[in-house]
Amino acid sequence: MWTSILEPVNSELVSLAKSGEPGTAGQWLHIHSAEDGLPELVGLRIVFFSIGDDRGHIENKGCSTAGDAIRRSFYPLFTGQWSITAADLGHLPAGATLTDTHTAVKGLVSELLQRNIIPFLLGPTKDFAYSVYRAYDGLEQSVNMALIDNRIDFGTEEDDLTSPTCLGHVILDQPHNLFNLSLIGLQAYFVAPDRWDLAERMHFETYRLGQLRGSISEVEPAVRDADTVVFDNRSLRHADAPGHYSPSPNGFTADEACAVARYCGLSDKVSSFGYYEYNPTLDLANQNAHLIGQVAWYFIEGVQLRRGDYPLTPKKNYLRFIVLMDDSGQELVFYKSPLSERWWMEVPLRQTQYSRHTMVPCTADDYQRALEGDIPTRWWKAQRKGL
Repeated sequence: MWTSILEPVNSELVSLAKSGEPGTAGQWLHIHSAEDGLPELVGLRIVFFSIGDDRGHIENKGCSTAGDAIRRSFYPLFTGQWSITAADLGHLPAGATLTDTHTAVKGLVSELLQRNIIPFLLGPTKDFAYSVYRAYDGLEQSVNMALIDNRIDFGTEEDDLTSPTCLGHVILDQPHNLFNLSLIGLQAYFVAPDRWDLAERMHFETYRLGQLRGSISEVEPAVRDADTVVFDNRSLRHADAPGHYSPSPNGFTADEACAVARYCGLSDKVSSFGYYEYNPTLDLANQNAHLIGQVAWYFIEGVQLRRGDYPLTPKKNYLRFIVLMDDSGQELVFYKSPLSERWWMEVPLRQTQYSRHTMVPCTADDYQRALEGDIPTRWWKAQRKGL
């Protein structure tokens, strides 16, 4: 089916990959070319593909050409010591309607998820994050999403699906599979007070840019529990990522973006990743494309280094700590992995459909705060969602 839908990678870029130095990403990847055809999916761990449809964001026209610009920057990078296998499936062209393109993206991602292959979307408009989210419907599970962005765009229930209204559709559309949303990198002057309030009422996790500046490791537990990651290009400062119609002088730096991508790759639970809203027509000397290529590199490095300590079974293999809260008599149970030294909290959830979320990622600082009598915010938010 996908052989007739996915277009091969541009022949010029295939030549660039084949003529590259040994040990480069272009040599490592199985690339969909006109000569070799679509790679077999068997045995793959990560696949890349681009989308030739930017009708979902009329103000950021140009994202449909993002894929080739990113490939040109990614293919020449030298790989790490990677034993995993990956492929570039090529380009998904625009359908007759935007809905047709969304249906194709959902179908492709759904098949990849069922094969335990991680899809990596190369720079399309963010409305396709909704198609990725809907691809989890076939797995019949609740979903955690990590959104790396500088603002909160909800829209209303009546709005058509577009890039600015994507998040509203994730939250409001049936089936309601979203369990948790981590909003990472928010800048307060871009977020209306009513949206802060709504995020708080829905017990979403919010991380302001200032909180993370100088302590980017705080992102790790937030993305460790995510199934899908939505990385919006506008979350970065303009000096590092000029390829967006609405850039900001403030945002994540290039090295912080790479650190976040590595944390996403390290998460045993992250099963899809998209870098969205990159517009090469607005880029300066391909600087933004080079950054995205390096983000992809760090994500792959993270996947290679996964320790396999999630889900937590059997628990007997983990160090267990019980903290008795003096005021309430509540017992908080913490687990520490001997493999990665990462921490989790056990949260009692009454609704059985949320059983896969009873173990909430946390940090050693959360454990220390519990010892001092302070119940971690992550515990409260998870507990309130699962009542």
